[in-house]
Amino acid sequence: MNTRLTRHERERLYSLIREKLDLGGAECPEEIKNTTMVRELPGVDSMTLLRLLGAVELGFQVNLGFEAIPQVQTVQDIERLICESREQDAARPS
Repeated sequence: MNTRLTRHERERLYSLIREKLDLGGAECPEEIKNTTMVRELPGVDSMTLLRLLGAVELGFQVNLGFEAIPQVQTVQDIERLICESREQDAARPS
């Protein structure tokens, strides 16, 4: 199972997280990395996380579903969910 995004896709994911969580300013001085704890980012609550995952679904054209919410601890978890969704889609008969 390929649980990694390309470098370009990962950068796009980090950019999407910064945009949707409005992390462009000084309130989030650290860089977004795969080990970043999503729920510890400034302003993240359950609704913000839901909106973020919806944006990830649209941006990466995947279906994460509501069951993804409790699985997200780190940014790497979001990356894994994207890859798993892609694999499930690829395994479905055409």
